[in-house]
Amino acid sequence: MNFENREYDVKFKELISSAFDSGRLPHAIILEGANESTRLTFAQTLSKALVCTESEKTLRPCGKCANCMKAESESHVDIKKVEGTNKSKTVSVEDIRKVRSDAYVVPNEAERKVYIITAAHRMNETAMNAFLKVLEEPPSYVNFILECEDKAMLLETVKSRCAAFRMGDLTDDSTTKKKLEKAYESASLIGKAILSDSEIEMMKTLGAFEKDKDLLKLSLEEVILILRDSLALKSGAENLMSQNEDTARLLAGGMTSEKIMKAMKVVSDAVSGIEHYANHNLLLARLSSRLKQEV
Repeated sequence: MNFENREYDVKFKELISSAFDSGRLPHAIILEGANESTRLTFAQTLSKALVCTESEKTLRPCGKCANCMKAESESHVDIKKVEGTNKSKTVSVEDIRKVRSDAYVVPNEAERKVYIITAAHRMNETAMNAFLKVLEEPPSYVNFILECEDKAMLLETVKSRCAAFRMGDLTDDSTTKKKLEKAYESASLIGKAILSDSEIEMMKTLGAFEKDKDLLKLSLEEVILILRDSLALKSGAENLMSQNEDTARLLAGGMTSEKIMKAMKVVSDAVSGIEHYANHNLLLARLSSRLKQEV
């Protein structure tokens, strides 16, 4: 693949070019990390490469064929940039339904149709669920490129149907990086509340997530890593996975291995249930109760 003399993360370039040049690029990919401008610029380059008529894939996009020139001017009818039409510029369920209908119409000029879904991390759950059907059974000529700060913000069902390519570390001012930092902090508080004998303390800690399901999911995923680290520490390991070594050491010193494994099961069940519980507060109450009664 031709990267048009642009600078990208070396590992990212190796992975994406290997997939593209060998013809194994999945029908749906996630471009995550770096910054929005970098992700969108590469999404446009990849779109050009997918419609390019150059026979040698390592030279695509060639920048010379009719498809490349139309793509460069953002006038190619088979490349569609899907942006939110509402005030928040978030791709809505209505936008996704239009994509879903249009995807089954054969390409007009190229051999492929490409959809760039912008700010996929800001899609709500309804929009992501509406996207699932076409992700599961896409037409053979369609490619989806999801531009996303961090795939952790997407539903597991969406992530499992895409291949994620990380373009680099998140920028310091990215929404996701700030949310991840908040999640690490919140996970530490949950871990410490597990050690507390008071269910009120646990309820108070979980109450902070009443209006933020995304933050709850990120925080609980970090709690699972903290618990895994505490198990590892009890067996003498030092290679930790979480961002909260101090909390992991507290849990390792204050809980038996059996209790840690029970806590991991309870938290894992809660993460799985986030997408299915209609009543978010009921999930929080059940999680608090199980952590205090079963652990």
